[in-house]
Amino acid sequence: MKPKKRQVLFVVVFILLIIGFLEITLGLLAFVSPRVNVLLTSPHTPPFVGDNRLERRPNPAYPGHDRQGFRNLAVPAKADTIALGDSQTYGTGVNPADAWPRQLESLTGKVVYSMAFGGYGPTHSLVLWDEAVALSPTTVIEAFYIGNDLFDSFNHVYNNEQLSELKTSDPRLQASVREAERSAPIAQRASLMFHISTQPVADAKEATTVTRDSFPLRTLLSEHSRVYSLFMKAYERARMTKQPNTPQEKWEKAKAFANANPASCEVFSDEQFKTIFTSAYRLVALDLDDPRIAEGLQISLKAIQRMHELAALKGIRFFVALIPTKEAVFRQLWQNPSASFRRSTENEERVWRLTKEFLERNGIEYLDALPALREQLMAGVQPYQVSHDGHPNEHGHAAIAKLVAAHLASPKASQVEQDAPPNVRMSKSGHE
Repeated sequence: MKPKKRQVLFVVVFILLIIGFLEITLGLLAFVSPRVNVLLTSPHTPPFVGDNRLERRPNPAYPGHDRQGFRNLAVPAKADTIALGDSQTYGTGVNPADAWPRQLESLTGKVVYSMAFGGYGPTHSLVLWDEAVALSPTTVIEAFYIGNDLFDSFNHVYNNEQLSELKTSDPRLQASVREAERSAPIAQRASLMFHISTQPVADAKEATTVTRDSFPLRTLLSEHSRVYSLFMKAYERARMTKQPNTPQEKWEKAKAFANANPASCEVFSDEQFKTIFTSAYRLVALDLDDPRIAEGLQISLKAIQRMHELAALKGIRFFVALIPTKEAVFRQLWQNPSASFRRSTENEERVWRLTKEFLERNGIEYLDALPALREQLMAGVQPYQVSHDGHPNEHGHAAIAKLVAAHLASPKASQVEQDAPPNVRMSKSGHE
């Protein structure tokens, strides 16, 4: 072998040995340190895995998830409080420590375990019930977000064929649902509006679609090489430093997105607050004139009632936290709203009215987060992002956590209805 080729071979072997040593070292560090393991997790790790009953379950291998897949530091032997819900409770868009269940734990000093995940509704909570009570909680909270929970519950029962006993027994409504699904499946419509409302901002010339299969070698390396994962994390962090950081930069980016998607986004701005609404998307999942959404509401309420009954059998305190949409929170500030915004918020009011009537009729404890979130606006604090994201920011989560903490410190609402604060059960003041 020629000296030059021998030298090149030596360098290649040396580099491979170094990489191998680093792989072994990082593997050992990841094994003994959960934080290092999170840092080295493949960027291609999906946030969820398939599940027969839930359709999808949070992935235990995803950064920030515990061994059961939920967004907690660890799975406790016993939890004082269980929080069930969707992405509004999971904490999409905020750091794990800022999600309201984690803030609630800090406020109360008691163990709060979150079993929330994006796309879940009350029916998913019912499926998770046995798993929740296995942690011997004294309190279980169902965070009911009607921004899409009615659709999620309908889809779970009708399209994923779970909990069929919750379906309506009314043959006319059944026929209306079948006809509506035959003509225009609501899952397709909701999915289309969701993707229109959440697609990333990109110049048309630069827009590309990247999937796990777009770069098979990259995917292979990221799933099996911790050195590559570490390199990609460093690259991503460097790239993120170039993203808009100042409030004005973030607002300009949000407006650019809204202007590029006028059919689904609306720009709101006054002297104090700025944000983007997605009323058209909200309306798809709130329109009670659609028999599937009306059925989704009834399914959700039946699931909540069943959880209430199961809790009573075990002596567990159960209550519902009513989580409003961003549009409802800002409604009083928009003096000249669009037609779709008005329709969306009007339907939301109808849903909350029917929900509260049902809960009160069946003796189910609840509290309404709308006043607490609006109080933040009155105090000059914005509880949502300026972007089209409909999830609360850390301030919104803090408001919910404080509200729930105060409620947990009180006796059951049924015992204190005479002195109940305005956002606790039996009050109509939360929604006009």
